[in-house]
Amino acid sequence: MSKVMNKIFAFFGNKWTKLGFSVISVGYGAFLAWVAWLTFAYYFTYENPAALFLLYVFINVIFGIVMIYTRKQILTQITVGFMHPFILIILFFGFGNWYLILPAFVTATVVFFASGVNESLKIILGTTYMIIFVLAVLGYLTLETLTIKIPLPNGNPLKMDLYLRSDDYIVYEKKDGDAGPYRLVAYIDPETDETRFATYYVETTLRDKKYWFLTCERVFGCSKAGTVKYRDNLDIRWVDENNLWFDGRFIEIDENGEIARKEEVDDGGETSVIPTQPPMTQAPGMTQAAP
Repeated sequence: MSKVMNKIFAFFGNKWTKLGFSVISVGYGAFLAWVAWLTFAYYFTYENPAALFLLYVFINVIFGIVMIYTRKQILTQITVGFMHPFILIILFFGFGNWYLILPAFVTATVVFFASGVNESLKIILGTTYMIIFVLAVLGYLTLETLTIKIPLPNGNPLKMDLYLRSDDYIVYEKKDGDAGPYRLVAYIDPETDETRFATYYVETTLRDKKYWFLTCERVFGCSKAGTVKYRDNLDIRWVDENNLWFDGRFIEIDENGEIARKEEVDDGGETSVIPTQPPMTQAPGMTQAAP
């Protein structure tokens, strides 16, 4: 028995074994980058939240153990230095979803302080990341409190409040019962507002991703259909899979899911083409609320 244990210790103590396992640490950096991208570009719906959370924690723990084991390897040290920017993206675009943020944040922090990075460099990077995180949180809370929206060059907000997102999607249903390639999603002002508005966006369902216990609905690159005063008798529906009747106007969707044309219909039944809005580039987050 002792010989077997000695061989196991000798195997895991070998520098080439540690170097080989350090390649896995690069995979953790790629994993965080992937989670950051999903948080930035997709809206999450869950089939089994508890199972998904346990799997997510398990993945972080396994990567954390491997990276602590290979903490003195150069690949692990490089990965450790570049993990926290991805954590910052997850924090900003998934703020409030602590079950998503905390496992990755705790793992990255523990691995960072346990790594074999030079102590002086570790202090500099740790202090820098801590200041950036604090400023990011304060900035986010300030923007949310003052309801300030950071505009992108195309005029759309950098980050939309997905707590206002309705889960009552408007989808065109084909004759065979399948859903069309687009869905119309509403973001509705809270009932506390004196004047409530609803802003509608066209999202392409073909860009969605499905994983274990999780469906990621693509919101990055969606198009703004329009904003109307919210009321119970809104007349919004799909005419066919590429044309939308939007409360008094026709909207045509091109093959890329962008607004190709809008036609205003007056009381006499005549139409006039009105300018279209550029495609939306950002709407991250994870929490949904029905109107």
